[in-house]
Amino acid sequence: MEEFERVLIPYFGGKLPEKAENRALKKLKKGGKLFLLHIVDEAPTRSLRYRTGQIGEDSQIIKTFRKTMKEVQENKAEKYVDGVEKRAAQKGISVKTLFATGSPGEETLKAVNEHSIQLVILEVLRDKIIEIFAGDEVNYISDKAPCKVETVSS
Repeated sequence: MEEFERVLIPYFGGKLPEKAENRALKKLKKGGKLFLLHIVDEAPTRSLRYRTGQIGEDSQIIKTFRKTMKEVQENKAEKYVDGVEKRAAQKGISVKTLFATGSPGEETLKAVNEHSIQLVILEVLRDKIIEIFAGDEVNYISDKAPCKVETVSS
């Protein structure tokens, strides 16, 4: 099995990438680094805009909602990362957490370039609504990334 020094797992929303994490810990060399990129999911904000008619970025409702959603998602991600760090440390692997807001595909490619990533592991969601979106993002990342990209089913 090919081993890597720098692996990235991008994920968004509430679904934590446990299967991708397992694969990454098997593929990383001792002394390697696992990057966890949590991308804040903006879909709930778009839904709120639609339901309330609040369109502008200056809307106090939108600002408050976006801030709250970001905090909730980041808190959940930080708790998850604590467990990942413990499991990774047992294998001599370090973990770096990254946070971003935006398009999952674009944010993943930015992280790949900024951190010299050698392998991206994507956990493909099987929820019917998300599958179409995730499929498009997976293809985008696979086509554009300057490194290897692997997928695992959730």
